[in-house]
Amino acid sequence: MRYFILGRLRGQFLSSSILVIVGLLLVGCAMTPQPSVDVFIEAIEGQANSKVHPETGAITMLQKGVSVTIEPLDEVEIYALTDDPHINPYIVVGRGSNVEPIYTIFEVTVLNIDRPRVLVEESATLIDKNGAQYANLPYAYFKDLYDNIDQSQYNTTSSYPYHYPRYRSYLDMTSLEEGHAVVAASLFESAKLFRGAKKRGLLIFEHLHNETTDMRISISDVRIVDSDGKEEKLKFNFDFRQVVVVN
Repeated sequence: MRYFILGRLRGQFLSSSILVIVGLLLVGCAMTPQPSVDVFIEAIEGQANSKVHPETGAITMLQKGVSVTIEPLDEVEIYALTDDPHINPYIVVGRGSNVEPIYTIFEVTVLNIDRPRVLVEESATLIDKNGAQYANLPYAYFKDLYDNIDQSQYNTTSSYPYHYPRYRSYLDMTSLEEGHAVVAASLFESAKLFRGAKKRGLLIFEHLHNETTDMRISISDVRIVDSDGKEEKLKFNFDFRQVVVVN
C-alpha cells in the first residue's frame, strides 16, 4: 500500500527536489568530497521487546516471530552508499567538496523468524515531537523527479552547466541514469517473506530541520499469516532522537 502525506509533499518542495536531483550529480570535481557528521540520529533505549546495537546504532524490535531493525544513516554512511559520489542520488556535493544530505534516511530490515508467511508493505510514517508527520518517499516520487528533467536535448556523453543556490554543477546524463538506478535498487519495497526470509532497503524522508529532536517511526503494516490463512496485523514503533554535533 502506497500513501502520501499530501500536506508535506507540496509542489514547492517537489520543484526544489527536482533542482537538487540535478545539482547533486557532478563531474570534473577537482577535490575529493569530504563528508562529515554534523547531525546524527540515535535510537532511544528502553523500548519494549527491543535492543539497540552499540556498534551500528541500529535498533531491533521483536514481535510474534517477526523482527524489524531500523538503522539511522548519518552523512558519512549516506555518502558511502555508492562508490562514486557523482551518482549518489541522496547527497549534494557543494563548493569546497562539502557533502550535504538531501534527505533523512534509515535502513530497515524485516526478518520472518518462524512464521509461515509475513506480508510487509513499504509504507512508514515519521512523526516528530511537535506532531509534524512525514510519509516515506516511495519510488513513484523519485520517478517523477527524474521524469521532469528534460533529457531530450542532451546526449549521454554531454554535460551542461546548471545553477542551484550555493552550487554550480554539471549534469552528466549517464550519471543521472545511474543515480536513478541506485534509487530503484535501494528503496525498501513491499514483500512476501516465508520462514527465514528477510527484506532490506532504505526509508527516505524529507530532510528534517536541525531543530527537530525526538521523533517516532511507525512500521504499521506488517501482517503474519498462519498456515490456516488467518492474518494478524502488527505495528512496530521506534523512538529516535536527532543530535546536532557541536564543533
